[in-house]
Amino acid sequence: MRAPSTFKKSGVPPERLDAWIAALGWERLVNRQGLMWKKLPEAERARVVDAASARALMLAAPSVIRRPVVEWGDGELSVGFDEARWETLARRTRA
Repeated sequence: MRAPSTFKKSGVPPERLDAWIAALGWERLVNRQGLMWKKLPEAERARVVDAASARALMLAAPSVIRRPVVEWGDGELSVGFDEARWETLARRTRA
């Protein structure tokens, strides 16, 4: 397992974000329950309607990305914490 990405302050490289969007979908990556999302002006939130607009926002404000994003050893990606899923992925990665 690759350590969860620490992109909150340093940002996420565009090519990595593109891979996450392709694998997980932009809807799973944008944390609409997070404080950063809630602090955005309504007009800015309303502009997030597709992968391109979500990508632009996540690159400009990485704090809106749901965490943790984990790149598992077998190439699997996960976002957010789900204990049962993590246990399954960790077992599979160690095998």
